Amino acid sequence: MGSFFGLDSPLMRFLSRLADIFILNILFLICCVPVITIGASATALYTVTLKMARNEESYMVKGFWKAFKSNFKISTIVWLIMLVLGIILGLDYRITAAFTGIMGKVMQIAILIIGTFYTITMLYLFPYIARFVNDVKNSLKNALLFSILNLPYTILIAVITIAPVFLTFLTGKTLAYGLFIWLFFGFAAIAYVNSLLFRKIFAKYEPQSEDSSPEQQGAE
Repeated sequence: MGSFFGLDSPLMRFLSRLADIFILNILFLICCVPVITIGASATALYTVTLKMARNEESYMVKGFWKAFKSNFKISTIVWLIMLVLGIILGLDYRITAAFTGIMGKVMQIAILIIGTFYTITMLYLFPYIARFVNDVKNSLKNALLFSILNLPYTILIAVITIAPVFLTFLTGKTLAYGLFIWLFFGFAAIAYVNSLLFRKIFAKYEPQSEDSSPEQQGAE
């Protein structure tokens, strides 16, 4: 019984990880309150969860704030770029939905295809910035390239990320439960699970030397 509740027992490790995810989720949400900082907050979140996936985490709160500050500029720039592009895509789709005839359908399909590439780029963008050092242009480009070159992983990451959102809005009951989960665990839990996959993806593009730094130059 003592070993079951010991500090190194599976139960205690699970509870410790759950507590870490709870703290991370709260930090992420707090830093997202001014919408302009969502990108920096997402990068900081993935910086910590990627380390958790590699069993490299140390001071979690300190690590989050350090990543938030050090990646603030590039994360904010790419977030604002993608936000504007997302708004434009949404407006274009609504406008073309009012068109009749084959041309309207063709334009809608084109926007959906662009939207698909936009979505998979967003899935990789902040984890990429969290792991690699690069400029805005190459961060955007490499995030898209990584998502295409690792399509099976990309599909799985998309399901892990999008399915909970869909389930949250399925019914009134799932919305109530979903909001509770998102508030306390959801964002950080999804980032952690995705980080287990990103760890495998990014390993293919990192130098294999033992003395490689945690942050490496990107695929460019």
